[in-house]
Amino acid sequence: MRGFRKFRRIRLALLGLAFSLCSPIEGAETTSDQRSAANKLSAAIEDFAAQEMENSGTPSLQIAIGSKGRVVFEGAYGWADLENKVPATSKSRYRTASVSKWFTAIAAMKLAEAGKLDLDAPIQRYCSSYPKKRWTITTRQLLTHTSGIRHYIDYEEKLAEASTDEERGILERKKDRAQLSTYTRYTDIESSLTAFKSDPLNFKPGTQWQYSSFGYRVLACVMEGAAAKPFRSILRDSVFIPTLMPNTVEDDAWAIVPGRVSGYRLIRGAALRRADLRDVSENLPAGGHLSTATDLVLLAEAFRTGKLLPQETIKEMFTPAESLRGTPSWRDAIPSKEKYGYGLMFFPTEEHFRYGHSGRQAGGSAIVVTSPDQELSIALLTNAKGWNGYMRAIEAIERLFLDAYSRS
Repeated sequence: MRGFRKFRRIRLALLGLAFSLCSPIEGAETTSDQRSAANKLSAAIEDFAAQEMENSGTPSLQIAIGSKGRVVFEGAYGWADLENKVPATSKSRYRTASVSKWFTAIAAMKLAEAGKLDLDAPIQRYCSSYPKKRWTITTRQLLTHTSGIRHYIDYEEKLAEASTDEERGILERKKDRAQLSTYTRYTDIESSLTAFKSDPLNFKPGTQWQYSSFGYRVLACVMEGAAAKPFRSILRDSVFIPTLMPNTVEDDAWAIVPGRVSGYRLIRGAALRRADLRDVSENLPAGGHLSTATDLVLLAEAFRTGKLLPQETIKEMFTPAESLRGTPSWRDAIPSKEKYGYGLMFFPTEEHFRYGHSGRQAGGSAIVVTSPDQELSIALLTNAKGWNGYMRAIEAIERLFLDAYSRS
């Protein structure tokens, strides 16, 4: 805690930056009570961030809160780059990881709303690059992780189970190809399908649930065919521009990206280290963007208030795969198959219904959640894989906000 306090004094002295950067309600007249509440919230979140960084070891936290369609708080704490002692700011860009699936799902549903994409047609109508399989796959099944398309494979686990030299040889070659793909810069969606498009489906589509980032790559191919334009343009035109998300960009490993944070890895019982090397361009539709907590709150507020999609379509996206067999295969903060809709995770408690998305990736952990009944959205980003705060942190920030503003 003392180290963080010292860092804060140095940061304020050198840069003149404040941790709370927004007025209580953006665009509203500020009263003395509102200023008092804002100061109380700022101090409380600063204390929370200091304790969280000390307990978890993560180098930085970036936090934003939205309410009633507006951003009402944004703050950044700790180091964006430890080696060069670069402080995190509200404009620092972090990896969104699987939060990108929410972007992709929104854009897909907008194409469906426009009559350009039939969610129940065979996907080859739009994406001929993905070959036909034993069973038909639909876009709806890609959106809900019920397509049968595989996810990443734990090759170390598979190799340990291999019973013959031939089997081990095949697995080693597949492992090498998969590893190479994580270091390769992809500039188109079609090329990113090569690593898995010839593999058989894991199950008959619509009968089970299995989280699949590869399925979202195929979804992007489908969207390109439906819209007749590149996936990157689809997201820009249908999500980022309408939502006014100026700091959300493709995570291009070769580009000079202002504000890009350095990534780290938290390992229990070991010293903090730099993140594994990972070019995420192959995974753009499922986890290949850089953003800020403020941009993610803008997205959540625009989505919740119906500025991006009609409420009837939003309701459709809430439909979970609750009747399907199987256990979730991805351990990164997905509670269960009953709690995943169309690019949306659900985080219900006895008190409130919340939805959004979380994710983790080499060099980053992210979560954005919105609560319709409280008209409240919260986003939190950190530049370390291995941070496991997620809903615990979201609920803590939510309590601090409600306490500061004494909302009923």
